[in-house]
Amino acid sequence: MGLSSNHRPVARALSRLCVLVLAAAVSLSLAACKSDTEKVTETVTQFMGGYDALAHPREDEGGKDAGKPAESGVPDPQFGDDATTARLDEFGIDAGEYHARLLSHFSYQMGDVSVAEDGKTATVTVSVTNATLSDAIAGAASDFEAWMLTDEMQATLDSGGRAALVDKLFDFLYQRLGAEDATCATADATLSLTKGDDGRWVIDTPLPGGFFSALYGGTDIS
Repeated sequence: MGLSSNHRPVARALSRLCVLVLAAAVSLSLAACKSDTEKVTETVTQFMGGYDALAHPREDEGGKDAGKPAESGVPDPQFGDDATTARLDEFGIDAGEYHARLLSHFSYQMGDVSVAEDGKTATVTVSVTNATLSDAIAGAASDFEAWMLTDEMQATLDSGGRAALVDKLFDFLYQRLGAEDATCATADATLSLTKGDDGRWVIDTPLPGGFFSALYGGTDIS
């Protein structure tokens, strides 16, 4: 016995609903079957995505909110330089912009992922490339010293005082960091993770000094 024309739209709607329910069930099943190695990799990839989003903001952001990750769903990147950030605030330098400029040449690659036999801890090797901060600072200091001997320096000081001089110094630093021929270095860093009672993997903090050294192009900021 066939369905009447009035019942056919309902049947089609029920059929589509069944397809959606089955697709959702399959998706949940696949997610539940992810190995610890896959989950650890996803956790670290998301964490590193915070740096990547800050270094390479989406074009549709149009430069808005400089110093903040443009992508949603990524954690705020950590820089391990609270003392430096405090000093930047004293000098009126925006810490968000400073950190974004530090990542002008940032890139990374995931390396080895190792999960302990008990499935409770893991380590991940990350290869980080970035501009060498110490070299950029040395170059900026040289640029600034030369500029201090110019007439422009006196005019800048007269119009803006010490704050204007600090701004000029950081302009030189940002130019050095962003230059195409900036000195860059690549280094490996190891992150450790712990699985929580809920089965979620979390990166252990504080982050190791080796990670921040790699992040700053081989510069030790401790």
